[in-house]
Amino acid sequence: MKRFLYRASKKTPYIGFAIDPYSLFLFFRLRDIEYAKSLLPERYELSKTKLFSDDEPDYYMGIGNLNTRASTFWGTRQEVYLIAKDKKTGLLSFIFIDILSNTIIALPTKGIADPNCERAIFTTSSKGEVFLEIQEKKTGRKLLLSGSIKRGKMRSLDQDLWLMGNTSVGHCKRFAKGEDNPFAVIFDPAEVHEALDIPAEDIRITENTLFPGLAYPEISTVICFPFTQHYIADSPGCYTNVKDRDDLIRKYNILAQSEKFTTFSSQTIVKQLIIGISVTILIAVSLLLIL
Repeated sequence: MKRFLYRASKKTPYIGFAIDPYSLFLFFRLRDIEYAKSLLPERYELSKTKLFSDDEPDYYMGIGNLNTRASTFWGTRQEVYLIAKDKKTGLLSFIFIDILSNTIIALPTKGIADPNCERAIFTTSSKGEVFLEIQEKKTGRKLLLSGSIKRGKMRSLDQDLWLMGNTSVGHCKRFAKGEDNPFAVIFDPAEVHEALDIPAEDIRITENTLFPGLAYPEISTVICFPFTQHYIADSPGCYTNVKDRDDLIRKYNILAQSEKFTTFSSQTIVKQLIIGISVTILIAVSLLLIL
């Protein structure tokens, strides 16, 4: 499957996707720095970061909770990150250390992986309430919370992290297994210029068994994007090198204005599988006739 996926990526090197409003990002200060470092591939170095532009830097574990959709998937997704510096490029990077979802998941070691959650609920109410319950089917690991986003105030985000960090997204050792090449997300910088700063006390965690001991249990910062975000990501196996903000804008404009732009489609993989199966059957029939 991984071979078929990478072959399909050559024809359609980008995946366009959208993240629906009120995506919620929780940040916790790291407790066990050595544990965090042990999760990173050699290419990356654990790094302090600011979250908002006027913050003091610190070491964080982040949990991104979102409803997302594209041509190949639609569902609820939870991403757990460490923030690290790419030693080759010098860029701050989001490093996936966990991905839970009720829709398909792209991983460097497997290509496309099946959903790993049957229970994945993330929604809001007309009263400004937020509700989240995501549980991994195999292990029972869970994050359960509720709260309010009504008191959130828009603040400017740190651009080294939210702008350039999204052009350098990597995976932990467990996911990468030697393939530590990052991928980039291409977008209009306005998508991450600012977001809601939600008072941490307004989000109540009932249960969190994701990474015991890695970070302090108290939420440090809550960030919410109250609008749909539109992104173009590298297809699996592809990497767009982005040098700086101007380079990102240039690459985004080229893709946005292109009339030949086609996004990744699972139909390419399906066609390859059908062709492969058909060829195998023809060979088997030919051998039977010869023998």
